[in-house]
Amino acid sequence: METPRLRFGTPVLNKQALGTPVPQRLAPDTLNLNTTTSTVDPHPAFSPMRLTPILPGQSNTNPTNTTAAGPKTERTETFRPLLPRPILQPLPNRPAAEASAYPVSLPAPAPPALLVPKVEPKAEPSRSLVFTSPVFTPPRPAMPPQENDSADREELALLLRNGETLESEARWREVLNHYETALRIYRNDETLMERYRVARFHYDIGLRFHDSSFLNIVNAMSFVEALKFFEDTISVIQSDYVNPIVWDDLFRHGVQNLEIAFSDRGFLRQAALHPAHLRTVDTGVAAFVASMRRTADGWEIRDRNDLRNGVLRLAEMAQDQLGLNPVLPLMEFSCGIVNSLDPYTAYLTPNLLNDQMSIISGNLVGLGVELGADRESLMVLRVVQGSPAETGGLKDGDRILTVDGVSTKGRDTDEAANLLQGKEGSVVTLKVLSPGFGQKPREVRITRRQIEVPSVENVRMLNAYTGYIKLTGFQSRTCTEMRQALAELDRQGMQCLVLDMRKNPGGLFLLGVEVASLFIKDGTIVRTKGRESREEVPYPATKGKTWDMPLVVLIDEESASAAEIVAGAIRDHERGVIVGKRSYGKGTIQKILPRISGQGQGGLRMTVEKFYSPNGLAYSGNGVSPDVPVDVEKRWSLAKLVDGKLQIPLQSRTVSSDRNDPFIRKAMETAERLVAN
Repeated sequence: METPRLRFGTPVLNKQALGTPVPQRLAPDTLNLNTTTSTVDPHPAFSPMRLTPILPGQSNTNPTNTTAAGPKTERTETFRPLLPRPILQPLPNRPAAEASAYPVSLPAPAPPALLVPKVEPKAEPSRSLVFTSPVFTPPRPAMPPQENDSADREELALLLRNGETLESEARWREVLNHYETALRIYRNDETLMERYRVARFHYDIGLRFHDSSFLNIVNAMSFVEALKFFEDTISVIQSDYVNPIVWDDLFRHGVQNLEIAFSDRGFLRQAALHPAHLRTVDTGVAAFVASMRRTADGWEIRDRNDLRNGVLRLAEMAQDQLGLNPVLPLMEFSCGIVNSLDPYTAYLTPNLLNDQMSIISGNLVGLGVELGADRESLMVLRVVQGSPAETGGLKDGDRILTVDGVSTKGRDTDEAANLLQGKEGSVVTLKVLSPGFGQKPREVRITRRQIEVPSVENVRMLNAYTGYIKLTGFQSRTCTEMRQALAELDRQGMQCLVLDMRKNPGGLFLLGVEVASLFIKDGTIVRTKGRESREEVPYPATKGKTWDMPLVVLIDEESASAAEIVAGAIRDHERGVIVGKRSYGKGTIQKILPRISGQGQGGLRMTVEKFYSPNGLAYSGNGVSPDVPVDVEKRWSLAKLVDGKLQIPLQSRTVSSDRNDPFIRKAMETAERLVAN
């Protein structure tokens, strides 16, 4: 039976199902935008998410089943991880009178024949950067189901209760950290996945509406420009995104993001809607959100045309009922659908785009520290080698109590880290407390300057014949730094190398190929496959000097992406011995598109390909298993009660290279056997 349609706002009911009228999902392509949709069933809970690893050659097209209403596509939902961007100060509140000062007439939906999905050419390679990982550690992809005993169920229940407490306090950064960690333990728990996704939307919206670069875009953008931004974003998804598009899922995620936006103070402030409106049941924001939910629930979104018509209808509703500039819901809907595609695809505000490019190049301005916050103070998790922070005497574990006299207590990581930002050459005064009994706070003055973040650190000899290199990431200068480090160790008599890639989140894709090629003379390093590719694309070893000494590679649960390309190639070519813990298991490649629609409107980080090992083994959800495992229990950073308050324990990000470290000890034992043989 053909799927019922909505004609001029009147719902068509299936009266034959059990003799009871049942509202059907309806297509919005024939909507009359001047009518009101009748009430349908309450908004259903979004289906629990499942992160499914994608195997080589496996299609990601969702299975279909047939119902009385016709073919129906099953959803496979994904979520994305945290984007650690310091929150910026919002622009001043706009006058309330501006809320209805938008004489915008929304275009009526075009007939389906006039809106054929338009596939635009891909961005030129010179305008994009391809990389395998963000600079943070996202939730691990789903693994085979695990049997949980009663103790596990009790622990899971406690994790969920603690997450609810953090949610009630709107500590969204900490909520995400908590759920990300919990998902590594209970990888397929549907409740955790759903809670993570909702928290993800909350956090992203908060970031955008405290980011001055995004607010400037929204304030200056016309409706025509916002609609073009939406259309161009959809075109990029259609042409570049690695998986087939499920249009209905895309729409539901956009609607859910909009619903959450109407509970965010930053969004309401930008919309000139007072938060008190949320307490009004029959009028204002609460009534609009309920009306939007009912309207959207009555539609089945089958294609790009339906998606466009749906979002235009919602934007007009916001304008009619709230006097809201339609640019705002249209932009927020666009950002929401992009960020819902997978854990790594995201809209990047101009500030985030600049940060991403700086991180990839390794050039930043600041102090050179990695920070965490536990609501009491800022904690230094890692000091960048050669940075102003190292020169100023900061060390791992130090707590920053004040920044230029402003207390860091009660602030999350983004808010507190924002205090440390400043222009190159400016001086910041910190009150710092070092760990240890009897320590007293001290004052430290540090000058902000440009930092070249090294990806190769702690180059030294572990003994008379074993060299050691700590590889922290894959940036533009990584291969040059590796060659210099290898030459230096060679001059010191190195006969065997320990390459430490623990806590290495990856980076530029081609740098992973180049680093592996330093140790593998020929053959395939990695294989990739995009959505339209019928065959895998092999990436062979690059030409250049190859080092043939015995090799030990250290990995752990946080070794990901380009680090896995190197470890997997060395494993498959039997070039060295892998020691440690099974790696993270990320198998997708992202491309930075620095321009979506107009100049200065931000960019996209888009998942464009999947990658797997030379022997065809999938990295997603599997990772690289060590030849020599190290039996060390992982300390998970979960929210716990401390002095009656929930806090997430902070751990140093610095990897130990001490000989008593169990990983180093096992690596040296392995190196000794390799040299002896």
